[in-house]
Amino acid sequence: MHKPRKLFKSAVLGLLICLSCADRQSSYHGPKVLVIGMDGLEWSVLEPLMDSGRAPNFKALVERGIGGEIKTMVPTFSPVLWTTMATGVGPRQHGILHFAELREDGSFGLPYTSNTRKVPAIWNIAGEQQRSVLSTGWWVSWPAEEVNNGRVIASYAAQAQGAILWKSGVWDEGLPDLTWPRGLIDELYPAFEAGSPEGALRGEFNQLFGVIKRGGEWEFPWGRDRLFRVGYHGDRTHHRIMCEQLSKEVADLNLVYYGLADVAGHFFWRYREPGAFSYHIPKDQVEILGDRIDRTYEVLDSWLGELLQTVPADTMVMVVSDHGMHAANTGDSRAIQSGAHEDAPNGVFIAAGDGVKSRGLLPPGRRQLTHVLEIAPTLKGRTQLYFDLFTHMGRELLERE
Repeated sequence: MHKPRKLFKSAVLGLLICLSCADRQSSYHGPKVLVIGMDGLEWSVLEPLMDSGRAPNFKALVERGIGGEIKTMVPTFSPVLWTTMATGVGPRQHGILHFAELREDGSFGLPYTSNTRKVPAIWNIAGEQQRSVLSTGWWVSWPAEEVNNGRVIASYAAQAQGAILWKSGVWDEGLPDLTWPRGLIDELYPAFEAGSPEGALRGEFNQLFGVIKRGGEWEFPWGRDRLFRVGYHGDRTHHRIMCEQLSKEVADLNLVYYGLADVAGHFFWRYREPGAFSYHIPKDQVEILGDRIDRTYEVLDSWLGELLQTVPADTMVMVVSDHGMHAANTGDSRAIQSGAHEDAPNGVFIAAGDGVKSRGLLPPGRRQLTHVLEIAPTLKGRTQLYFDLFTHMGRELLERE
């Protein structure tokens, strides 16, 4: 197994060198591409919100393009799937197998970093072929890599994710190499400050989601709300940074990641769908938290609208989730997660813009449009990147294993 992997990586790197030498003077004049990653986005939540007018930006995007499903793979760990989408190959090829590296004794080490990824990501490939790139908050992007014509804002909670939360928060703590170019970080400190635990976003969160008092029967939901707040601060900070960078220059390839829908689904599904659970859920908790997931989707809808306002009208826009979500642990009142996806439910996929035929939301049973392995090859095609050999080699190795 080791030999094919080495040959694969060597061949890809060789191809990178050859193509970059041959194509140094090329320029891309096609439509811009915007990829919006939304972890755990689920049609059974999103579709009713679109129908009721609570997700107008999602609805408008689907109506001018196409809405369907993306097939995922097991295990449904975020670092694994988002790296798969960024590379076009599976975990045994790209090397990201879990949230953190596994030691010989079976315990977890440090979270995976970009240094442990074995193959180029789409931003590396685009940069090598002189396409401009903007990537904000993508999984396993720290330390930020040197990318030609690129701006990379790494998921700067990378070293905290494993111990504190599996989605990004706002912890700078002097961690090096958070951005490429390195000096780009100087532009981001106001956003970091606002997104810190006691920063300006605290009041914004309270206004959107309210404040839960700690103690008694509320101790458990208070703990979930505390972690959800961390996820909000992280996503909102990434969103601000992305919008600010887009307003300065829209790159040829633009990528941003949000984890909030996944966090909300894991923590608050029992309150949204209490009838699916066999244990008692206090009525007052359902009244206060029953709309938390839907409200999260409304927030994401507003962020989607703000992103779309910053890019040209003919931009090819792709909204993609790594998996769906549903009720889980329905008989265990002590389970931290009441929503899950271990059985790999299909996620949301939406595309609109240049070259996308308007078909609207496809009917149930006919929605599967793509696979997590197909996102990177699709982006290569949309930005005219010449990497067919890379894609075919990845497929061949996947079939061998």
